[in-house]
Amino acid sequence: MPYRLAEMAGTSTVTPEKDQIGSAQTTQQTYPVQGRMMSSRKTRPRDEVGHYVCPNCGSPSLVRDAETGEVICTNCGFVLSDPSENYAAPVPRRTEEGLLESQSGPPGRFSAFDKNLSTIISRAQASNRNLNADERLQLWRLRRTQLRASAGSSMARNLSRAMSQLRGLSGRLNLPEVVTERAALMYRRALNKGLVRGRPINGMVAASTYAACRLTDVPRSLSEIAKASGMSRKLLAHYYRALVRSLDVTMAIEDPLKRVSKIASRAGADSQTEMLAGKILREAIRLRVNVGKDPDGLAAAALDLAARIRGSMVMQRDLAKAAGVSEVTIRSRMRDLKTASKSLGLPDVA
Repeated sequence: MPYRLAEMAGTSTVTPEKDQIGSAQTTQQTYPVQGRMMSSRKTRPRDEVGHYVCPNCGSPSLVRDAETGEVICTNCGFVLSDPSENYAAPVPRRTEEGLLESQSGPPGRFSAFDKNLSTIISRAQASNRNLNADERLQLWRLRRTQLRASAGSSMARNLSRAMSQLRGLSGRLNLPEVVTERAALMYRRALNKGLVRGRPINGMVAASTYAACRLTDVPRSLSEIAKASGMSRKLLAHYYRALVRSLDVTMAIEDPLKRVSKIASRAGADSQTEMLAGKILREAIRLRVNVGKDPDGLAAAALDLAARIRGSMVMQRDLAKAAGVSEVTIRSRMRDLKTASKSLGLPDVA
């Protein structure tokens, strides 16, 4: 006789379906589970270790539908249509951060050595005053053993040092979290490809950071990252080119408009000069004058040209220092930008 699931007083009971003559009385139904007869009225069926099992076939493979809340047996397809009963854990769904909803603890991050997925015995736990001396000593020994085991291989030790240096570099450059995570992911890819072998860790970390800034449109120049990482700009550029070639990453042309505000603030230019420089740069981009040019030099040259047109007192050497380029570079780029200023109908200046 077919049965359906009835919901009574928070427990799951089974009652016979109505036939053509009339309705039958509610009876208590028992199920054979693991060789034993179990009643569904008094208790939900469990296996030997206490897990909930299917009342139809005794299988512990129960899942909950995230949409309807129904609990389904994956073995026989029996539907336990009582969403209020905690037969099984909800079906895990992915969040916007890519994590499972059922996952506990901090979110996983590529910038963390272990991606925040391992359990660490902290100093506070090992120094708990509620424990006696022998227990604290044992925890300190377990902590030391755990730290040694977590970085057993050379690749793990390399990754641990690299992620520590990456967090320090991101803090000095005041980078957002998305850039740090992208840089950590690129470093992990380079490490898996063997690109880090034979190269210093700080150089590859700095190259990954600069590549992440380029990919996320965060205005950080090569000179700024080289200075923050304590290495030469030429060497950093060499590591960056090796990283981009190895990972086959396509970089977009840097936008000089994103450098104008920072250079203007450092050089002491007013807002009107900054707005005019942005207008000149947009016309230069339309005319493709910026192709193959350093964005810092173009931004500084646009500010110098805008200051000359407006008669503003902005020194060229201050702009060169703020942009990290030479005065010769500014004068060369300014000659290229005069084409854009003529197209806008601006007055010609010397």
